[in-house]
This record gives sequence, structure tokens and C-alpha cells, in this order.
Amino acid sequence: MERFWKHLRIGRRWLQNGWQLFMRNPWLLGGMGLMAALVLGVLGPIPLLGGLLIALVAPIMLSSVYLSLETVHRQNMVLPAKLRIPALKQSPRQLLCVFRDEKRVFPVMTASALSVTTVLVIHLLVQLMVGEAWVANWSNLDHLTLFGMLVVALLTFVLYVLLAASLIYALPLAFLRDEPLVPSLRQSLKASRHFTVALSVLLGVLLIPFLLGAVAASMSLWSGYLLWLVIGSVTLPVVSASLYCSYRDIFNAKYDWMPADRRRQSEDAGPEEESLRPL
Repeated sequence: MERFWKHLRIGRRWLQNGWQLFMRNPWLLGGMGLMAALVLGVLGPIPLLGGLLIALVAPIMLSSVYLSLETVHRQNMVLPAKLRIPALKQSPRQLLCVFRDEKRVFPVMTASALSVTTVLVIHLLVQLMVGEAWVANWSNLDHLTLFGMLVVALLTFVLYVLLAASLIYALPLAFLRDEPLVPSLRQSLKASRHFTVALSVLLGVLLIPFLLGAVAASMSLWSGYLLWLVIGSVTLPVVSASLYCSYRDIFNAKYDWMPADRRRQSEDAGPEEESLRPL
């Protein structure tokens, strides 16, 4: 239980650090969050293809956000007032900044292909297990079928979580440290498993715009979409910044879950600034 509360505090600290990093340049990061929310909001409702398209663009956008966060972190200053509007104008293009370096094109497209393939396999498994019942009115199902649907829904959620866990640290390892993508996927899974409780804090915050948008959409479709854009423009970059802070925290620290070579690299790394140091 002590470990559980410790990891909750770690997750809360990551969230606080992410907010502080976001506030250094909320114009650029908030603009990127707004554009990301707009893209997800447009692609999501597309029948059949919506989930696949989101799986395709999500690694591209997240990689670009990580690169932008690295720049904001290294600048180590609050954006001057005279640069706010230029930063806001730059934000849409910044969501594709991962393509500015040709060495990053193949890894990011590989990550996108992996993401799309995984989502496609998940969809096929759901169709094989439950078929048309998945899109039927669940209130009309008998208890046994409903129980099976809930099990499939839980399995689907777990598979999506595993996909996210394999990417959230693999992307910064690949694009901020130039490490090979496939080993980085394994390291990301290990780190995510070790810090599941801490990451659940960030996941809970990430669910806020989805839940509030769904509630508002039940009353008015346009109000739900508008609420999603407003809240998502802050929540998405803040959670991404928190994940970036967790990446710096984990992979520059000497945790016992790391392999020996990773621990040696961490020992060689310089000290972090106070707000990003591990407990």
C-alpha cells in the first residue's frame, strides 16, 4: 500500500511538472492541443475508418509534441509577450515537425503502421467474438450476452492501453535520443508497467475532455464538440507535457527495473533541474 501511495504522488508530481512546462509556452502548446483536438474530433466520427485514421496520425502528432516540449524545456523561460502570436500561428505546422528531419520519417511511419495494424487487429477480434452485437442496443441483450460484451469491452480497453504503453516512451526515446524504435517499444512497456499507478493519474486527467464532451453531446452535439475543443486544447498538451516530464524522470533515474546498460547510461546523465528530479 505504501508503494501505491508513493506512485500516486509521483503521478501528481508529473502532472504538476507538466503544467509548469505547459505554462512556459501555452500559446504554442495550447495551439497544438487545439489542432490535435480538432483533428481527433473530425476523424473520430468517421464510420469504420475513424479509429484507424486516429491510430495513424496519433504517433505523428505525439512525436511532434515531444519535440516541441524538448525545445520549450531547453529554452527554460516563459515565452515573451511579443512572441505569443507568432507562436500561436506556428502551432498548426508544429504538429508535423517530426517530418522536418528525414532521419525521423521512417521511424515515425513505422510507429504509425504499428499503431494502425494493432487497432485493425483489435477491430477484427471484436468482430469475430461478438459480431453485430457490438453495435446493437445493449439494453436489449440478455444477461449472458451482456456479460460477454462487457468482457470483450474490457479486453479491448486493455489492448488499447498496451498499445499506448508501448508508444508513450518509445517515441521520445527514438526521437529525442535517437535510439532504435523496436527496443524502445519494449523499454516503454517495462516503464509503463512499473509506473502503472502513476500513469493512471495522467490517464484520469486525459479522460476529462472525453467524458465532459460526451455528457454535453448528449444534450447538444455542437456544444459537446465545442466543449471538447476548449478542454482538449489544454488537457491534451498538459498530459503530453506530463508524459514528457515522466520520461525525463524515469530514463534519467536509476530505477531497479532498468537493465544494467540503461542504469549505466542514467548514471552518466547530468543532474536534472529541481522540478524534474525523481523522488
